[in-house]
Amino acid sequence: MKLYKVLGGVTGLNTKDDPVRLPYNEETGVQDLAVAFNVDVEDTGRVSRRKGFTNRIDANCHSLFAEENICLFVTGDALCWMYPDYGYAGLRNVTIGAKMRYCRVDDAVYYLNGYEIGKAISAVSSTWVMGTYSGPDTDRVYSDPPMGTDVCYHNGRIYIAQGDTVWYSEPFGFNLFDLTRSYWKVDSRVRTLRAVKDGIFVGSETNTYFYKGDEPKDTVRSTVATYPIIQYSDVNFLGRLVFPIGGGKYIDTHSGSLSALWLSEKGICYGGHDGDFYNLTEEKIVMPAGISGSGLVFDGRYVGLINP
Repeated sequence: MKLYKVLGGVTGLNTKDDPVRLPYNEETGVQDLAVAFNVDVEDTGRVSRRKGFTNRIDANCHSLFAEENICLFVTGDALCWMYPDYGYAGLRNVTIGAKMRYCRVDDAVYYLNGYEIGKAISAVSSTWVMGTYSGPDTDRVYSDPPMGTDVCYHNGRIYIAQGDTVWYSEPFGFNLFDLTRSYWKVDSRVRTLRAVKDGIFVGSETNTYFYKGDEPKDTVRSTVATYPIIQYSDVNFLGRLVFPIGGGKYIDTHSGSLSALWLSEKGICYGGHDGDFYNLTEEKIVMPAGISGSGLVFDGRYVGLINP
């Protein structure tokens, strides 16, 4: 009598195929999973229970920003700065329920949510306005940073999304915006800005674009997906997408350049150098509906949540 392995390993979750028709190798016992809840699947095919978590702050929080030794979040009507011991201090009042977006340049974190705008340095919040212009004589008219809904930094400029427009600052003049000349128009409201090594991924209500180039007036726009990014699910990381000999693909977080991951209605997506774009899960995963979410890269893994 021939013996078969019942379960020798798994290749991940598969919600597209009929569960009774999922691929199964009788010799090795390796197969897809029809259902998976709170588990991790390792590259070796091993399944383990997902690690738990510890509640550090007893408050209703959202809009977390965490990078190296800097952490900000919003609770209630307060934008807060978190210290390494998990204590925190309120920096300023903000509009309740408005999701904050952040952009770090050196030690300063620039923030906005469509209602409030500013910058935080060392647990102190200050205004982010044009101030008094000091520079070469010019006939150009500069304005305060627009009150936008997303923000990113790329090659010496800050970019701000406001409606269907992406505004960009003067080079290393993050408080100087020429609203008559310095902007891109997009097909619909801009949900997401996410910079990588040599350009910016822009997610509108209908499409996902890549603006390639370091100088905004010389960028070349290409459409990388005909579906949008799920808002707030995007995150940067240092790494690259690898295609090993023998097939398959995986994310290497130990080498590479500034890249991005995000959720979409079609799957988990990777955006990298030169506008490289791949939907990593569309072959096997049916994504739940949602227009907003959250995302982070921790311990070499991307964790994304979708709000229904």
